[in-house]
Amino acid sequence: MIVTNVLASHYAQSYVHQLMASFNQGASQSSDDVVTYDLYAMGFNPVMHGDDFNQFLGGSLPKDVLEFQERVQRSNVLTFFYPIWWNDMPAIMKGWIDRVFAKGFAYDVDENGERGLLTVERVLLVCTLGNSGLEPRHQQLEQAMRTKEELGVFGYCGVSKVDHYFLHDVYSSPEKRATYLNDVRDMGKSLKANIGSHS
Repeated sequence: MIVTNVLASHYAQSYVHQLMASFNQGASQSSDDVVTYDLYAMGFNPVMHGDDFNQFLGGSLPKDVLEFQERVQRSNVLTFFYPIWWNDMPAIMKGWIDRVFAKGFAYDVDENGERGLLTVERVLLVCTLGNSGLEPRHQQLEQAMRTKEELGVFGYCGVSKVDHYFLHDVYSSPEKRATYLNDVRDMGKSLKANIGSHS
């Protein structure tokens, strides 16, 4: 089984990095191939420019985009780890999706309508928040994020299994943070039990 992680957190000591490392500890026990793209560490450019727009003109895409696409094409599981900023993922991660989920790769539109093309079997989104998630406005905003990602992005591109995990109150106590670290480690361990393989 092949797992590809996309990570957006701006410093290496962040809690999101700790979550990613814990998940990978578990995933390494159930997966043959686990790769993490740390977008900030890579200096990834999230802005669509130049040859990125060839997807609409029939030309070739940039080399870095093609390399990401090749990895995604082979993956069974695609994960995204990030903090919530202004009720969304960081711009660098949104830009990764903008550039990599190109027309002709992730989706297509023709005379027969729209269709998703991704062969990824499962998408996991794991994000951190400082709030408790108990207030109605927080719940409404979370539902909006679920709808956008599950229907407007990954579902649109053909992925039927999308799981979105909101980790609340991450600053409340060391015990809470430790619990989440254990939870994502178990999540990684259980991947193979919940999915087949096309590798």
